[in-house]
Amino acid sequence: MRRAVALDAVAVLAALVLTSGCAPPPEPVGVARVALDRHTVPLGASIEATIQFDLAPTLEPLGEDYQVFLQMLDQNEVLLWTTEHDPPVPTTAWRPGESIRYTQNVRVPAYPYVGPATVAIGLVSPVSGERLALAGDDLGELAYGVATLTLEPQHESSFVMYDEGWHQVEFDLFDETSWRWSTDRAVLSFRNPGSAATLLLELQGRPSLFDTPQQLTLTVGGRTFDKVTLDTESPVRLEYEMTAADLGEADDVRVELLVDRTFEPAALDAGALDTRKLGIRLLDVYVEPRPN
Repeated sequence: MRRAVALDAVAVLAALVLTSGCAPPPEPVGVARVALDRHTVPLGASIEATIQFDLAPTLEPLGEDYQVFLQMLDQNEVLLWTTEHDPPVPTTAWRPGESIRYTQNVRVPAYPYVGPATVAIGLVSPVSGERLALAGDDLGELAYGVATLTLEPQHESSFVMYDEGWHQVEFDLFDETSWRWSTDRAVLSFRNPGSAATLLLELQGRPSLFDTPQQLTLTVGGRTFDKVTLDTESPVRLEYEMTAADLGEADDVRVELLVDRTFEPAALDAGALDTRKLGIRLLDVYVEPRPN
């Protein structure tokens, strides 16, 4: 009997030791919801995500501005990729009981995976990496499942070639981005899909270097398709719904970008050695064929 009592005491002591170090679960700051504009998307294409945070009525003020992260996981919940962005209302301005709703365009990388995928969301500190708790389906490490979609293979017309008029590709290893600078005339080409297609361009001018903003002219198959005034230093997203007639009948479609003024970094900074003639900075280009 004495031995049994001793064993019971050890068991109770062990339980106390195990539970004493367990902190209570963090209080959720609210609930996140995500609605996608489509549920089947080819690799490399963009999706539009409507994001909503319904904040808890007991929310305590947040001491820093957290970023929203979106993740894509495969059918085994293995992480494929993640992206972060700042919400339009900084989290330090979030108030109890409010709803924060906005739309975010998300580019799906050309990752070597096709099939069903899960979209997860969360809040993360860009300084410490700390994540905040939300109410919902925690898939691990405070990433919450909010939507599903199917990733499909990339169409051959989505492979865009940089023809004449482009400088070498440049990289930013910190945020894992790349871009190319154009000259005053640069050409992109892609395989004609034989159907309507969406052409996406994300580019940036340098209006502050000139008395008036740069003017960009786009031609497709030799015909003027659009004229754009580059009056902001921020990247500009251009999206065109092109008909089969717009693309023409040639096997390859040629998109010409003509900018009326270029600049030379070395002429602006005595210490610079870059003597290239730079027009616009192209950050992204994508072509997505549309079904007939």
